[in-house]
Amino acid sequence: MSEGSRTQTARPSVGQSSTSRWARYGRYLGWPSTLSGRLALILVIGMLATQLVTGTVWFDARYGRVAEVPVRSGGARIADAVKLFDVVPPAERSALMQRLRATGVEVRNIDAPAAQHRMSHFSDDLFDSVLTSQLGPMHPFVAHPVVLYDDTGEPLALATLLRAHAPTAHLAADVRLQDGQWMSLAVVAGQAGLDLRPGAAFADYFVRIYLARIFAVILIAVIAVRIALRPLARMSAAADRLGRDIHSPPLDESGPIEVRRAAQTFNAMQHRLIEAMQARTAFLASVSHDLRSPLTRLRLRAETLGDPTQRERFRQDLMEMEAMIAASLDHVRGVPSGEALRDVDIEALLRAVAEDARETGGDVRVRDQSASGTVRGYPRTLRRCVQNLVDNALRYAGGCRLSAHLSAQGTHLEIVVEDRGPGIPEAELSAAVEPFVRAGVHRRGAEQGHDGVPGGPDGAGLGLAIARTIAQAHDGSLILSNRPGGGLRAELHLPVAGPDITLDIHTK
Repeated sequence: MSEGSRTQTARPSVGQSSTSRWARYGRYLGWPSTLSGRLALILVIGMLATQLVTGTVWFDARYGRVAEVPVRSGGARIADAVKLFDVVPPAERSALMQRLRATGVEVRNIDAPAAQHRMSHFSDDLFDSVLTSQLGPMHPFVAHPVVLYDDTGEPLALATLLRAHAPTAHLAADVRLQDGQWMSLAVVAGQAGLDLRPGAAFADYFVRIYLARIFAVILIAVIAVRIALRPLARMSAAADRLGRDIHSPPLDESGPIEVRRAAQTFNAMQHRLIEAMQARTAFLASVSHDLRSPLTRLRLRAETLGDPTQRERFRQDLMEMEAMIAASLDHVRGVPSGEALRDVDIEALLRAVAEDARETGGDVRVRDQSASGTVRGYPRTLRRCVQNLVDNALRYAGGCRLSAHLSAQGTHLEIVVEDRGPGIPEAELSAAVEPFVRAGVHRRGAEQGHDGVPGGPDGAGLGLAIARTIAQAHDGSLILSNRPGGGLRAELHLPVAGPDITLDIHTK
């Protein structure tokens, strides 16, 4: 932004886009904010979905365990009854039927077996195999489908399977005796005194099948995803370094093919940026060099003018041109990077800037309630940042007030520059800090001077842009806003601990 224009770094707008809305919805639903967390959650959800499908295997196994004891014992009782009828004379079979009914085995004579039933479940196949092994080929039979019942006598279903302690099996078969007589036998068989403990079985299933797997998947996913995303983290760090120092070391071009390609593309982009900046710097330096000679000749010729007023105006024009050239070169070259990080006394810095401004006729004061303290930073560049803010205030208001405050968290020091100048319209605030952006015509009147202080030349639109760049180089920010009642408030937020690493400062 220009040294001669009011500026504000626009705060984020209230409604950004649909992306921000989806981000809020994701936070409400527990959607992780990190890529590793999201990938781990996707893996867990996929595992759960797969487990819900394959969970039928466990329920089939549970059903088989519930049916195995009664089916085997009931099938053996039916086979034993058939063997008894083979050895008992036909005249005594009625009495044997009565005795068997007393033991729970229902028997009756039939003319022909029932139609063959389709065996669709494990218990049906088990019942068929038990009768086959017990009766042998001498006793053809037709087994009926097995029906299981829960503790209350209701047919066993998925819900009751998880709470039935002693389910029973209703078994029936049509068997041909050795003399050719067909008989229908039915029996109700239980668990032979066993308690299936459904609660413990379900808890074991839930813990081993779900909780253990979820924990294992999360652990493996987090470790694997973090390892897989390390190249992305390195690229993110490299992009951050590139934003601060275009001459930062290039990325290591190793790893998987995709990572190598991305690193190669990133390094090629960095190389092109360096070439573009070098070309731009060389061009402006050449222009500056070529202009200085004619400017020097014009300055000498201006001294020969007879009219003092015209001579002074000519001098001011030449000074403005030289200032614009110098500011342009500073913006292109960036802030010098030779400084070392040191503790900067902010109170002493503010008072030194204010004293320099007062020597040139500016009304600049440091508020008494300002906090004293130090921040880790580059002393000369920090002073230049504050100086640019003060110069901007002097140009439009003739003076300003400086103050410093520690943030509520104690992590940042806030330097505030306030004036009572014209300010700028809200519509122009977002573009105010961009390089080469000039103030609107509504501030032309302010340049004629305020309270008797001359306004100075209109800048090249770079002073505040450089101030913002310096703030960003210190991991800080520059926030500008219009004051109630008129004027501009510039807030320079600097971390007390300073930037994370020493880097060159370059404008974008």
